Amino acid sequence: MRYLKLILVALLLSSWGCATFSDTTTEDPGLAPTQNSFFYDFKDIRVPEEMEIQTDKSIISPSDSGKYGTMVFRGRAEPISLFDFFFNTMPKDGWNLVTYQKYQRYHMVFTKENRVCMITIEESPFWYTWLEIKISPKVAGSTEPAYPTGAQPLADPYQTYPSSGSGMDSERTLSQ
Repeated sequence: MRYLKLILVALLLSSWGCATFSDTTTEDPGLAPTQNSFFYDFKDIRVPEEMEIQTDKSIISPSDSGKYGTMVFRGRAEPISLFDFFFNTMPKDGWNLVTYQKYQRYHMVFTKENRVCMITIEESPFWYTWLEIKISPKVAGSTEPAYPTGAQPLADPYQTYPSSGSGMDSERTLSQ
């Protein structure tokens, strides 16, 4: 009798479990789910709702030409999904992608009129993903590098440490 009850319960549970797998939705499978996002201090940069602003790590400065600074967010989102989010939404808000790096850390650089946006996404070992959005003004005539490729920058006129080619007699040690 005990085995009969056990078999009956197993049959009921298995039939009940199969009933939940039937597809009764009327949604169009071709439509991707939309991700809610918000604008914070920068009115042309959306941030996914999964990310929470860290005001103690963020700083924004107003200027005549707009707001500049760094906003830091923490949340539970996959880094690749955040990368895809910004890759797809920033151009819709008028930003032009300059370059990006993927996988270990995610770095994205966008430009728009007189501003540059740098986005960094990094996964923490403690279940969180960190997002950093930096906005800075674009330097006028910044299409050329600061110095030609392969050339060394000019020497620092305020250099107070000995050059690397100096002898041991000019270096200080802990015993001196």
